[in-house]
Amino acid sequence: MHIFKNIERLIIPVVFSLSISAQELSTDFLDSLPDDVRSDIENRNTNNNENTKPNYRPYLQSSKLIKEEDVLILKDRIEQDLLELEKRLYSEEDLQNHELKIFGSEFFNTFQTTYMPINEPNPDSGYILDTGDILEIQLVGQANYIKDFYIKRDGSINLPDIGKINIAGLSINNASELIKLKVNSTFIGTEAFISLKEIRDINVVVSGNTKNPGIYTLTGNSNLLHAVSVAGGVNEQGSFREINLIRDNKIIETLDVYDLLISGKYNLNKRLRSGDVVFVATRKNIVTVEGAVKRPAKYEVKDGQTLHNVIDYANGIKNTADLSNLSVSRLLNETQEIITVETYDQFKKIKAMDSDSIYIREHKYRNAKITGAVNNPGNYVMSAGETINDLVEKAGGYTENAYIFGTVYQTEEAKLITASAKQSLYKQFLDNIITISQESIGQAFDASPIISIAQDIKNSEISGRVVIDMFDESVIDLYPLKEGDELYIPEISNVVYIFGETSTEGAMMYVPNQNIEYYINKAGGAKPNAAKKSIYILHPNGESDLYARKKSIFQSSPNSAVNIYPGSVIFVPRELDNAVPKRLAAEANVSILSSLALTIASLSSLDN
Repeated sequence: MHIFKNIERLIIPVVFSLSISAQELSTDFLDSLPDDVRSDIENRNTNNNENTKPNYRPYLQSSKLIKEEDVLILKDRIEQDLLELEKRLYSEEDLQNHELKIFGSEFFNTFQTTYMPINEPNPDSGYILDTGDILEIQLVGQANYIKDFYIKRDGSINLPDIGKINIAGLSINNASELIKLKVNSTFIGTEAFISLKEIRDINVVVSGNTKNPGIYTLTGNSNLLHAVSVAGGVNEQGSFREINLIRDNKIIETLDVYDLLISGKYNLNKRLRSGDVVFVATRKNIVTVEGAVKRPAKYEVKDGQTLHNVIDYANGIKNTADLSNLSVSRLLNETQEIITVETYDQFKKIKAMDSDSIYIREHKYRNAKITGAVNNPGNYVMSAGETINDLVEKAGGYTENAYIFGTVYQTEEAKLITASAKQSLYKQFLDNIITISQESIGQAFDASPIISIAQDIKNSEISGRVVIDMFDESVIDLYPLKEGDELYIPEISNVVYIFGETSTEGAMMYVPNQNIEYYINKAGGAKPNAAKKSIYILHPNGESDLYARKKSIFQSSPNSAVNIYPGSVIFVPRELDNAVPKRLAAEANVSILSSLALTIASLSSLDN
């Protein structure tokens, strides 16, 4: 993530926060604060008591109020702050977790370690009986009883008046039929009911490349999966493609975990017996698949399989795959070589080798949104390199009443910067409130203005606006869009907005060639507590100006020629005297002004 480009557009002068002494705050002062500010003040003061070092943070906003000498100083500080933010977002642990894992490696981590209570067996009818199993047999008729019968070492049970019946090695179904046959031939009109009451325990050896090889006691209904699971699963050298069941020194069944995970095939038919060996073979070929595949990972490949088989394991390619540039990285003669693959079907002919790496490039698409005065507003999928002008064209162009000068362009990068700056500015105001409260103990002082501004900052909407000139073809034709960019084209406006310390706030009709004084007078004039020397104007294109109003209308002002356009926002802030440093007040006012403009644009967008 790179978020430093065009950062000069977003900078206004920095303000150093005040150093706060570690003192307790007055209870009366805290009680006078709004609940949300009080909570923040208490938390902030606690942090300041622990660490009294000054906090240096710039506040950023789209503004024309930039001094050339500030830019170089602030850019370095901002880049340092953003690098720290990147480190938090992309920690070393996250980078390690991003590394592709062997497919199937987490399967045994989530496998149930207990399968069934030993006294409540529920095997299927194909379960093979053996020494140690206990049957419950009930006879109803000429003979009546319910008894448990333990299968002896010779594989038999002994029924009263019937004698020995050998059932070891038979399935439950076959054993039941045999017992019923014996009962019917001995007792006339007697019916037998047979059920498996307890399953025998078995001892098996789990060896090879498992995490915890050893001898394990399992139930007689267990299979290969159960044995490998209780041994902790497959280790880093073990194979998921070859887990063997060895009985009497012969492999009688092999488990391929990929058959189960990828194809859903469950082919385990053999139940474990005492003396069995479960052996996890050594892993052989590992092939990495990255890029435009649906399930990127490292896959274990059997001898003779192709690279196309590996891509199939990865659930195939995405519809965004770039098939014009395919290649395989292969380790040959201790050097890494690149094998060019001319067509996708050629993967079917290339045998997979250990350490092969397939990377399928993905066409870079990003989602951008355009709303307002365009013919087809909505979300659009943009190709890499497509620009603002391309987005406008996909939206069918402007409508007849589009106000292009008032275009609002927002990016995720600018939102990230503004959010960080807003948090920093709010903390500076809290520090300032704490300082004033401590310095004014025993004195009459009205802290409501600075508290009100602090609340406005906290509740202000985060703007990701970047100032652009939509009439500059070099910008809208060359500036590439990024993921999450938003473009709002307002309709032609005939109003000017005025907020702040005036008798009336809101919208009023735009009158050509009228100055700021005209609109302030139309709003009923400035209130006595208005900061008449610091009036801010945000123009429809996102640029801002500072207008210094003189006390006398006969005195000229270097800022008196500030233009007012349809859609301009005039903000008359409250005078803070010397309670707040001028630069801190300026940052707060620009922040509030930008939030007001963004709210107006959002409401207009909803109306459209």
